[in-house]
Amino acid sequence: MKFISNNKKSFSIEITPLIDIVFLLVIFFVVTSKVGDSQFLSLDLPETESFQYKSVQTSNEIIIISDGTVIINNISLNINDNEQIEQAIFDLENNGNFVILSADSEAFHGWVITVMDLLNKFGFDEVQIRTIEK
Repeated sequence: MKFISNNKKSFSIEITPLIDIVFLLVIFFVVTSKVGDSQFLSLDLPETESFQYKSVQTSNEIIIISDGTVIINNISLNINDNEQIEQAIFDLENNGNFVILSADSEAFHGWVITVMDLLNKFGFDEVQIRTIEK
């Protein structure tokens, strides 16, 4: 014979794992979200009239034009021809490690960085960067 028991089993939800998952989601969204305008820093740089820079007294000049042309000491090369650019930079006179790097204002900054990396690779310590305005 079965006896009827009045003991009801209580149903409960474990909340500890739920809290862990919610915190993990909050951390995920905070880390992956973009933060408005705080990613950029605007600076007002001071200007001075007494500033004197060293003028480069060398024939080492590299010009980067917006159409992808690189002119190294009056030799015109294509920016995509890495081997010729590397050889032309290697052949530059290493007098005091000075180079003038002039870039068109509309040239890709990646091209300028690539040329600067090659100059650093071949031991040019001082590079003066100039912008060519149209």
